[in-house]
Amino acid sequence: MEKIHILTDSSSDIPQALVEQHGIEIVPIMLSHGGRTFREYYDITPAECCRLLEESDEIPSTAMATPAVFLESYNRAFERGCTHLIGVIINGSGSGTYQAACLAKGMFEEEHGEGAMVIEVFDSRTYTYIYGHIVVKAAEMREQGESFEAITSVIRSRLSRVEAYLGVYTLKYLKKSGRISGGAAFVGEALGLKPISFVYDGAVKVCDKVRGEKALAAGICKKVAARVQQPEKQTGILLYGDVPEERLAEVEKRMREEIGFKDVVRCAIGPSVLSNTGPLAIAVAYYGAPRE
Repeated sequence: MEKIHILTDSSSDIPQALVEQHGIEIVPIMLSHGGRTFREYYDITPAECCRLLEESDEIPSTAMATPAVFLESYNRAFERGCTHLIGVIINGSGSGTYQAACLAKGMFEEEHGEGAMVIEVFDSRTYTYIYGHIVVKAAEMREQGESFEAITSVIRSRLSRVEAYLGVYTLKYLKKSGRISGGAAFVGEALGLKPISFVYDGAVKVCDKVRGEKALAAGICKKVAARVQQPEKQTGILLYGDVPEERLAEVEKRMREEIGFKDVVRCAIGPSVLSNTGPLAIAVAYYGAPRE
């Protein structure tokens, strides 16, 4: 009989209540700031990270989880009698964490023999709860008695279709992190420009710039509406940093009324992603057409 262990890294931003409810293991990404080191999920919350970003001129740096950390996780699962292990990991193009998980798989198989425990590690090709909610779905399927093959098939299908649009309300933090120049930030802020990025298949690319806060919400939802597949059958995901409730409510209303999602869930963006976007970030995740 299959006994399946499910793990992901902390950048998946799965809320703690769901982690505990579904028995998902979280491998932490490390953050450093001001001479201190934090384990994402365990030592620092999204709200604490937002305050840190707002109060400090220094942007936290992140460090991938190491192969040794993953190997320890695999060994613990094996010692508990697990026959299969599933890992869904942050975008391999933007972090070495996925490669570390794969290296640990090879190390485990060298130590215990190939097939001692079946391990499948997925490169999510994306960030935050955009892939975190797929991990939760996998854990739900495990609880329902679904097979390893069925669960991995659903993960593979969903990762091939999930995408998102991300917007930021200020350029200040992109300037702090060096992602844009001081001059570009000055001009952009003077003109009230708000960039929108397409989060798709391992890349995050600016695809538009709008003027004004209301235009950002409208612009994101317009782009989602053009790509989403059967929104009436989907639960849209609203991701956010330290964004005022009225702005979140506006985006959620547009998701429900203009796009027509069956339902909407909200999820806070975690520290490792906020360190790159800044706290005033918002995103909408959904399922589009399958990618090869």
